[in-house]
Amino acid sequence: MTQQLDLSRFAINQITTPSWSMPQAIDGYARQGVSGIAVWRNFMDDYGVGQTARHLKDADMWVASLCTSAWFNDAASAGGIANGIEANRKILDQAAQIGAPCVVMVVGAMPDGEKDIAAHRARIRDALAELAPHARQVGVKLGLEPLHPMYAGSRSVLNRIKDANDLCDLLGDDTSMVADTYHCWWDPDFEAELRRTGKQRLSTFHLCDWLAETRNLRDRGMVGDGVIDFARLRSVLDDIGYDGPFELELFSELDWWKRDPEETVRIGIERCAPFVGARLR
Repeated sequence: MTQQLDLSRFAINQITTPSWSMPQAIDGYARQGVSGIAVWRNFMDDYGVGQTARHLKDADMWVASLCTSAWFNDAASAGGIANGIEANRKILDQAAQIGAPCVVMVVGAMPDGEKDIAAHRARIRDALAELAPHARQVGVKLGLEPLHPMYAGSRSVLNRIKDANDLCDLLGDDTSMVADTYHCWWDPDFEAELRRTGKQRLSTFHLCDWLAETRNLRDRGMVGDGVIDFARLRSVLDDIGYDGPFELELFSELDWWKRDPEETVRIGIERCAPFVGARLR
């Protein structure tokens, strides 16, 4: 008798299948038994926030997260930071409308011409503190995602899980952690900081692999194709009692993005299932 996989905690992050529009992704994931989705704003905006919310409800889909925030690196001036705060207030409103529990906060790199990374990290800390009351008001967490240090110059100056935990300690319950295996696997403190994060603070957990011969910044591996020990990380999550979602988030312009999305989803389910649901008996 074939055992049924438990996919109740599994979501596909839309960036895994970028050739699918929002309605195609909702229907395509559902066809293969996946009822969880991490929504990307560009697909949602193209389809319309209201239409997205209705389609998700009609398809009985749940939302793991909304990706991603507006960056805070348009300018080092107070006006530039203020624009980022206002943009993110609107994104939090959209997240609430589609039922996303958190907005994945990719905070941005330094503004053009800026060299002082410590000063910009301080500006982002203050911006998040100003944004937190609105997150509380709409019932959506600021999901802080630390990105691998190689992204510090181009995408985010929040790079260690320890620093994200420190910000959560400082900013309180309006923030949460979004942990990503691709970004954090290398960190000697990853496991200890996951334990520090705890089940309540961890909003969602991203799955994708690190290829030993990574070719560019959008060359992540399908789970099982790289060097990450997913079974060990799952054991840590079990130890802390984590019972939230897992997302397959796969940037892969040289491989998986070129394939039929149906194939990517099917193989993604096969590879991720041992690490996401109830353990197979």
